Amino acid sequence: MRYGHRDQLSWLSFEEAIRYTECRQLKAFLDQVVIPEMGDTMVIDLRDVPSIDSTGLGLLASIGRHSLEHFSRRAVILCPEGQVAQCLRAMQFDKLFTLTNVLDVPQELPLTPVQPPQKVGEPMAAVMLNAHKALSDLDEQNKSRFHDVVEVLEQAVKKQRS
Repeated sequence: MRYGHRDQLSWLSFEEAIRYTECRQLKAFLDQVVIPEMGDTMVIDLRDVPSIDSTGLGLLASIGRHSLEHFSRRAVILCPEGQVAQCLRAMQFDKLFTLTNVLDVPQELPLTPVQPPQKVGEPMAAVMLNAHKALSDLDEQNKSRFHDVVEVLEQAVKKQRS
């Protein structure tokens, strides 16, 4: 993963599959770096991503929601046609993001490799739960698709707290 921020532009570029196994590190990076310095233009580059699971989708949805709530603007997802783009549309990401496959990183915005945060914060079950809730909030179909997953994760989180 590479990231760059300058003025009002933030660019997050993924270079491999986005899976739940790295969700704690990704969530921590989003919370500690991306969200606090996000400008009114946020680009998420998925051109090199062969697949993304539902937890990853939920984490991306939280970026889109933040952009809409704080800047009244859709974040942009850069993704060529294919399996990932079909998945984004099936999950109704076109309601939350502008989906495109034509955009280049500006030369004046250097992207640097992201080092995983040392402090990851939330337990994995809590990150997965919140990601699936964010994904479910996009659309009624998503709500029914992930209802059982959300219930199981809520139980897991409740068990961890007791």
